[in-house]
Amino acid sequence: MNTPLRVIVVDDEPLARAGVADLVRRDPGLEVVAECADGRSALAAIERFRPDLVLLDVQMPELDGFEVLRQLDPGHLPAVIFITAYDEFAVRAFDVHALDYLVKPFDDARFAEALDRAKRVIGAGGGELGRRIDALLTHLTAGGPEGEYQSRIVVKTAGRVLFVRVEDLDWVEAADYCVKLHAGGKVHVIRDSMNALEQRLDPRRFFRVNRSAIVNLDRVREIQPYFKGEQMVLLQDGTQLKLSRGRRLELEERLGQAI
Repeated sequence: MNTPLRVIVVDDEPLARAGVADLVRRDPGLEVVAECADGRSALAAIERFRPDLVLLDVQMPELDGFEVLRQLDPGHLPAVIFITAYDEFAVRAFDVHALDYLVKPFDDARFAEALDRAKRVIGAGGGELGRRIDALLTHLTAGGPEGEYQSRIVVKTAGRVLFVRVEDLDWVEAADYCVKLHAGGKVHVIRDSMNALEQRLDPRRFFRVNRSAIVNLDRVREIQPYFKGEQMVLLQDGTQLKLSRGRRLELEERLGQAI
């Protein structure tokens, strides 16, 4: 009898995590060896169990799915199926690198299709799986080239799905385990991390002025002196955001002049 493939399920939402684990357990060829609620516990579990397959949520606070993969030993990367709330337009940049991706909400048939594909590739071993892992690592290390940065953000609220264009953003604010999108006087809240969102925004247009704020450079009206050599970024809508001292030199490089 063949040994079941070892699977780890990672999702910060308890109900979603339990649901995915239950679906995996329906397949006698798979064994759930760990369920993780965050990126740090996922890292520990992957290093401990050396799974064949990880069902990995992309959007998690502090350490998102991509950051988990960056911190793993490249020589022991498992196969990966991403689980994400992004629409297919937003995930096209990595769908050729992962074994598959599941866009929430997904049905049982789509889930089974992803697992079947994963088992075929893992079973084939060597070439195909190695090629995908190498491509994934290259993509995560290099960052997205022009054309792969996110152009719209999906906001789900009260049964509605809104699409906020990235070009309409004024600034982005960290808020506990969520992120607030400030756009045209409106505020939209999404479950995401600042680090993950920053990586999906075009660095030529967006700049992280401090730990808790990313600004659209087109919305910056002026930079004012603040306190003891510190500075304040003033946006066109009147928002004032402190510019971290450690970020000042990088902003000067971005602007091409001293500030």
